[in-house]
Amino acid sequence: MNRSNRRIILITIILATLVSVLSFTLQSNAQNSTTKFSGRVVNEHGQPVPDIHIAIKPVQIGEHVELKQRTHFLIWPRVVTGSDGSFSFKNIDPVSSQLVIFPEHGSDLEIQSIEIGDLTFYSIAFRQAMPTWFGKLTFAVEQGEHLENVIVHVKEPRMRIRGRVLYKDGTPLIREEISITINLERVQRFNGGESRGGSRMTRDFETDNEGYFVVYYRGSPATYVVQMTYQGFTAASEPIILEEGQRYDDLVFKLKSTSKTIKRDSVWIVNPATGNAYKRIQCVNLQDARDQAASENAYLVAINDEAEQKWLEGLFKHRTFFWIGLSIPKNDAQWQWDNGQPLTYTNWRKGQQPNKAEDESRTGVALDFYAKKWIAIEHKSPFQSAVRMAIIEKDKKNLDPTEENE
Repeated sequence: MNRSNRRIILITIILATLVSVLSFTLQSNAQNSTTKFSGRVVNEHGQPVPDIHIAIKPVQIGEHVELKQRTHFLIWPRVVTGSDGSFSFKNIDPVSSQLVIFPEHGSDLEIQSIEIGDLTFYSIAFRQAMPTWFGKLTFAVEQGEHLENVIVHVKEPRMRIRGRVLYKDGTPLIREEISITINLERVQRFNGGESRGGSRMTRDFETDNEGYFVVYYRGSPATYVVQMTYQGFTAASEPIILEEGQRYDDLVFKLKSTSKTIKRDSVWIVNPATGNAYKRIQCVNLQDARDQAASENAYLVAINDEAEQKWLEGLFKHRTFFWIGLSIPKNDAQWQWDNGQPLTYTNWRKGQQPNKAEDESRTGVALDFYAKKWIAIEHKSPFQSAVRMAIIEKDKKNLDPTEENE
């Protein structure tokens, strides 16, 4: 392999028990600090695949050698392929990562292999009855190095059932463990006759960032009934008939209530250090969060020092994003919180402090409870609607005695 063309000196394959994980450790002659990962996406016939969303998902080894995501999906680096299938990621983090088609479990395509120069690495994910984290290609690019001219091969998924779990109000059940039981009745036809046989499989899954789970099967005709169990709640699908190679992607389970969130949402928690009370609310968008706060004589939280930041992290441990009371000011305005206090403490993700806004629209700021950092979400961003929680705050003296939970 030509070093000047490939810029690849070392490729390391890491094999872990029960999980086959491929890790590329790359070195090169790159002269700048930008870390770049670029190439093209093609289908099984070698034709370019335009207009698909691909993302880099930072991962780490968790319990039972399972790969766990490091950061919330809203801040995964992502791009849309060009008309020639091209993509380019710049300045990516030098950590173990996976290349995924977004949404991760809801896409109509699967990554089959990644071609780097003369080497091709194959995914063993998406196999029958296997969790979709199993065998995905995992790579790491050193800071300041480049991985270029990569060819990503994709194809339509094999025979599968894709389901989604939602709360009663339509909010997805995110990153929660569920139990799935598949009751299968298979029909085999021969010489004008047929025979029937049944089987049953139960296995735990974790829903993804949009509440999806996926089960894969070999391509033979069968009738399936899917049963989902979550924290004592059980629901079953109608019979699903799949012929060879078919997919069923429209299965939805709805939980009967949102009792898991109502308990915390119904009380104010007082921080003795600040003398203020805090509460988590559900919201449709940033403006709805502000309106709800105003209706309770409160405001979106102002985080004034590291101690308050740490206290909030300990109180609200949910793996999600929360709107906070900070917006990106216009060019001639000063940074300040919604309650009028000046900005004296910051906790931006590294290299992510935004510039001041150039238009009239205010860009909101959310608190990421994966990285414990702040991130700006622009008013035109499609992820505005994905932030469905906010933290509101008010002086303890304005609490009704029946509201307080010390």
